[in-house]
Amino acid sequence: MTEQKAVHATIVLERSYDAPPSRVFEAFADPAARMRWGVPSPSVRLVYDEADFRVGGRDLSRCGPAGNLKYRVETLYRDIVPDQRIISTEVVNEGETRLAVSQITVEFKPSAAGTRLVLTDQIAALSGADMIADSKHGYSKALENLAIEVARENAIAGQRPPAA
Repeated sequence: MTEQKAVHATIVLERSYDAPPSRVFEAFADPAARMRWGVPSPSVRLVYDEADFRVGGRDLSRCGPAGNLKYRVETLYRDIVPDQRIISTEVVNEGETRLAVSQITVEFKPSAAGTRLVLTDQIAALSGADMIADSKHGYSKALENLAIEVARENAIAGQRPPAA
């Protein structure tokens, strides 16, 4: 069996949302909200078997195409500052094969439009460089979906987003 070497990368994604940092932060804190926005496409499912959003807490989830949730993800929360920052470590497995290990930092910064979010994924891909491209694509799409989630929450709260 040929062992693949770890491929390292840092992925940085920035997005703006028409909501205060507290509302965007809450979309990360709430596992039901994460299941709505945290997937790259409507054909992908995300299910939490455990969700413990607190410093020292752990989430266990499964994801993948509907009917084939073949990826297992363990997230450990290392640092949480409400409405400002989340730092976690994440391990992704497919069956017994470890695909990637990451440290992920999400920062929520107040801006004129509402919130400027910066997500930094420091990833060690153990299954090749494609995992890095897949992670970047997945997070990019999920953050686009987060804008829809925030707009939905704005409508539920009866608030309009700040004027541009």
